[in-house]
Amino acid sequence: MPVPATEVLLESATGGTAGAKPPAAPLASLVLTALTDHLGRFSFTNLRPGDYRVTLRKPGFFVLAGQPLTLRAGQNEVSYTLNHEQELHEKVEVSAGAGRMDPEETAQRATLLAREIRDVPVPNTHTLLNSLVVLPDIVRDNAGAIHVAGARTGETQYLLDGFEIGDPATGGLNARFSVDATRSAEVQAGRFGSGYAHPGAGILTLDSISGDDRWRFGTTNFIPGIHVERGWHLGNWYPRFQFSGPLARGRAWFSEAVSLQHTFTLVKQQPPGADETSQWAGQSLLRLQGNLTPRHILSASYLYNRESGTHLGLDAFDPVSTTLDAELRRSFVALKDQLWLHSTLITLGFAVDSGVLERMPQGSAPYVLTPAGSSGNYFERLRRRGRRLQGMGSVAAPSRRWHGTHELAAGFNVNALAFSQAAMRGEMDVLRGDGTLARLSTFSGNAALRLSNTQAGGYVQDTWKIAQRLIVQAGVRADWDRLVQHAMAGPHVAVNILPFQKEDTAKLSLGWSLTNAPLDLSLLGRAGDQAQVDTFYDASGVVPVAGPAASRFALPAGGLTQPRFATTSAGWQQKIGKDTLLGVELLARNGRDGLVYAAQQPGQPGTVFVLQNTRRDRYRSATFSARHAFAQQAELFAGYTRSRAHSNEALDPALGPLQFAAQQSGPLPWDAPNRLLTWGWAQTPFWGLFLSYFFEYRSGYPFGSVDQYQQLAGAANAQRFPDYASLNLGLEKRFQFRGYYWAARISAVNVLARENPETVVNNITAPNYLAFAGGQSRAFTMRLRFVGRK
Repeated sequence: MPVPATEVLLESATGGTAGAKPPAAPLASLVLTALTDHLGRFSFTNLRPGDYRVTLRKPGFFVLAGQPLTLRAGQNEVSYTLNHEQELHEKVEVSAGAGRMDPEETAQRATLLAREIRDVPVPNTHTLLNSLVVLPDIVRDNAGAIHVAGARTGETQYLLDGFEIGDPATGGLNARFSVDATRSAEVQAGRFGSGYAHPGAGILTLDSISGDDRWRFGTTNFIPGIHVERGWHLGNWYPRFQFSGPLARGRAWFSEAVSLQHTFTLVKQQPPGADETSQWAGQSLLRLQGNLTPRHILSASYLYNRESGTHLGLDAFDPVSTTLDAELRRSFVALKDQLWLHSTLITLGFAVDSGVLERMPQGSAPYVLTPAGSSGNYFERLRRRGRRLQGMGSVAAPSRRWHGTHELAAGFNVNALAFSQAAMRGEMDVLRGDGTLARLSTFSGNAALRLSNTQAGGYVQDTWKIAQRLIVQAGVRADWDRLVQHAMAGPHVAVNILPFQKEDTAKLSLGWSLTNAPLDLSLLGRAGDQAQVDTFYDASGVVPVAGPAASRFALPAGGLTQPRFATTSAGWQQKIGKDTLLGVELLARNGRDGLVYAAQQPGQPGTVFVLQNTRRDRYRSATFSARHAFAQQAELFAGYTRSRAHSNEALDPALGPLQFAAQQSGPLPWDAPNRLLTWGWAQTPFWGLFLSYFFEYRSGYPFGSVDQYQQLAGAANAQRFPDYASLNLGLEKRFQFRGYYWAARISAVNVLARENPETVVNNITAPNYLAFAGGQSRAFTMRLRFVGRK
């Protein structure tokens, strides 16, 4: 397959000269450089016949260095194959340095390679979502969901090997697969191309590992952990296994990655015997690839997820009786066909994605909310099912010359979505601090709903290299959504300006795009769900003062408009020396026609919440980053982001503790105005130890307060959690045992022992109002990896 944006260096093997006219210096001191285009092609012109050496570099691949090349008079053609980075031991392999700048790349892009996922000591390295937070554009909220560039979790397009993998109903990322199967994770927050179906606010691309002609086996954390606090328990255990190799050498290969997770949590604030929560999860990702001919590749993937949890939601303020048991099953099957037709690459793909989520309370007793916490049984039993059928295709044509060089691409996508939900809801009581009843909620009507949608789109794009130091990428895509019944055009343009004579030393990038955000079927589904009946009581808890009144959600009579984002971005990259890269990224994103439910009679129980296109989310950020590689011995990264994630309608009413307040502006719950990241690793000279670290500081996330009736008290998201700061250290030793290589790492998590709370008492009538709890305490973990044969 083509490898674009590869740096190709050409030098004379004899110290002669290159070009029709001999240069003043011998070629031994003059290196000619080129970059491969979107089809992996490159060219040098006006070379003299003779012997040369070729070196190819691209991050994520081993360097192909000093390849001999003999040029004869006339046109010459040659092909090179790059190998993805692997953890090899029987010989030394050099990988491309991290300080390289791609002068032709227009996107605001940040990439996390497999070795960084493996080596940076984030908490809970068994989960890929935890590793993603080392990228400056990604934060993870207190509920565990990720947010790209300040956006809602469903407003990002998530791709696995080119296919959409976001939840078919909500758009969020809840699919899981082994971190050892991840070749790279790449986030684009701005200046992305037109080839993405509905990127909304950003794109997160995950590429998995495929097999090759060598048999490989790896395993990590295969020894169970034991937890001995308050008795003996099976502790956290995250075994992972990976197999790959040839089915037919040179023609067909496979890769299988299996991971299991057992997570055990003990909440010390709860009494013994009612203080445990545990979760089992398993994932399997199988990839097959066959080369029908050297120019025709067929690949297939199968991902299966299964999760089972007990007592989920247990914390310092919510006892076991209020928790949920949950089951999740997810299946994803994909088939991709890639064919070279002369010099044109044609790609066709089809995938099926389906999943079922069940959440079950501990019983059917009323759910009781008090100022200091909760009791009883959770009010809702839920079964949710989602499905996506997707088809896509693209054509990448060879470069054309007309007033410069043009790289043309076009494609299409078709999605069929289905969502269904069934629920059983019981009584919910809100009590005052003295135990009197303040509010009673019940539910009426049909609790089963079903929705479907169809999406289709297409695009054309031209990357125009007008001159050696000026590149313009322009494209347009059109998307149609059956639920909104009209099409939307989304243009985009990005410009690269290379201000200095040496092309790979500095780059200015500018871009603007108009993109659509996919509809959230679970949000639309609220209009077909039950009504909530509320009764409010006086201070005695006996005499009703309002209600019973039924509130419900409804769709507008005039239909909906497709939500969209207008994104403007500017970036500067500066290379210092050979291995240092500095960057500045400015991003401004304005949401338009966002969907939100608004009360038609604010402040009054029994109102109708109508879905409207009135939400305007705004995000502003400035990111400063620096990265330096010390040859192959060490690497450092640091980044600081100043940002603001704000909405004109920050409330999200839903069944349960339903709030009747009028919509109001405020920060989004994952807004972090200040965030500092730094991580790195180094091979030390002491006993062959490998040292790594990860440090994160950010502003505390905002939250809102409620009164005795669970209604909004004060402004939306007016308070904040304490600032978050965490330092993790890792120390790894590789050793040989019985003819095999092993690696053992000890990590210290939250070395600073900061509380970093995740929950808060937000009821203004509670005696412990603004009491914080939860968060990762200081801990020590050990990881044992089977690396390979000696």
